[in-house]
Amino acid sequence: MYEGLRKLIEGIPFMPFFIEMSSGKRVLVRSRDHIIFQRKGYVIVQDDQGLFDALPMLHIAWLSGMEPKV
Repeated sequence: MYEGLRKLIEGIPFMPFFIEMSSGKRVLVRSRDHIIFQRKGYVIVQDDQGLFDALPMLHIAWLSGMEPKV
């Protein structure tokens, strides 16, 4: 999962994406400035209100791009 996150974060141009947890929770990463992570441990994602989600790396089930707006 680390490599997938790294590729999404370093992508040019940056494209917002979701981190999907094993519980079914989806967390939106709006920009590079909204996420902090290391190889092990937790991924920290900030939302637009300044609140943080601490996501255990072991429970990340899937990474997905945002659905296109129609």
